Amino acid sequence: MLKQRIITALLLLPIVLAAIFILPNAGVVGNLAWIAFCGLIMVAAAWEWQRLSGMQGLLAKVYPLLTAALFALLSQLIYQPFLLLGLMLGASLFWLLINPLWLLKKWPLAAASNLNVLLGWALILPAGLALIVLRTAGPWALLSVLAIAWVADSAAYFSGKAFGKHKLAPQISPGKSWEGVVGGSLGVLIYVYLLPKSLFTQGELLPLPYWLVIAIVLTAVSVMGDLLESLFKRQAGIKDSSQLLPGHGGVLDRVDSLLAILPVAAAIYLAFLLF
Repeated sequence: MLKQRIITALLLLPIVLAAIFILPNAGVVGNLAWIAFCGLIMVAAAWEWQRLSGMQGLLAKVYPLLTAALFALLSQLIYQPFLLLGLMLGASLFWLLINPLWLLKKWPLAAASNLNVLLGWALILPAGLALIVLRTAGPWALLSVLAIAWVADSAAYFSGKAFGKHKLAPQISPGKSWEGVVGGSLGVLIYVYLLPKSLFTQGELLPLPYWLVIAIVLTAVSVMGDLLESLFKRQAGIKDSSQLLPGHGGVLDRVDSLLAILPVAAAIYLAFLLF
């Protein structure tokens, strides 16, 4: 399993980094190339979602294609920043308000059946659009946001292993602890403190305390995004969302935290940029 994980990571990481840094970042061709790359991720996530959520019939079969078409349509909002901000704020409210309630109530996903088409879009599409938004700030800016999930996850893993005694959500994800959350938060705080603020337009103008508050908010939604997917998988009785990524599970397993982080980060970036 470890060998599979390493091989998959060594294959995927150069592809992702090449897409972020090599694909053009301006003009029609550049935008279309990046949108197409993000669209592939959205299609894979949508395919896993229709299996995970218990969708049935023709809708389940065409859901990935419908997701691709809707993502292509919504990607044109990149030229309407205020509408895009509204969409990102709506997604942020889901992760900050509805998600905690969902985790508390543990609403059964399968009960909604094909209505999960809408929930899937609410989870997947804003993150895809956020990838487009944040890359307009530059490849390094986007990578710095993606790294928040990686830093939080790694710091939480090691601190949880070393100090974890108090379970965070034993009925959802028994391996997670409050000590892990604290360690992940400290890791992200240190990361954001050291992060060059010049990566973002006028980022140097934002006082450090605001950056640290943003770090805590993004860490919190990262944890909740991870827990929500864990809840869905537990309800479905599966360990991984798919086996698309040998040794890592599925696409949703790898991007569960990013589904939450990306729209919130994009909302903050757009709000600061526009106002």
